[in-house]
Amino acid sequence: MWIKIVLIILMLAILFSLFRGLFFLGKGDEESSKKLVKALSWRIGLSILLFIIVILLHYFDVIEFRESVLPVETSSQGSHSESAQLPKTW
Repeated sequence: MWIKIVLIILMLAILFSLFRGLFFLGKGDEESSKKLVKALSWRIGLSILLFIIVILLHYFDVIEFRESVLPVETSSQGSHSESAQLPKTW
């Protein structure tokens, strides 16, 4: 449960940094340019941190990625012509 909370907080921090950068982009003066670069640097750093955390959580089997998006027939019975057809749900 705490992992979901940490990931959501990281995503919210990324969004906050992104919109903060948008705000400074709209101002357009010299000081705002420096703040814009700083806000976007934070966003990139937090995004990389989030990516590394998700990869490590998968590596240590805390979370599992989806194996495939399309349905896969797991039974070994049936001919090749049957398995080549699309599922009936399509």
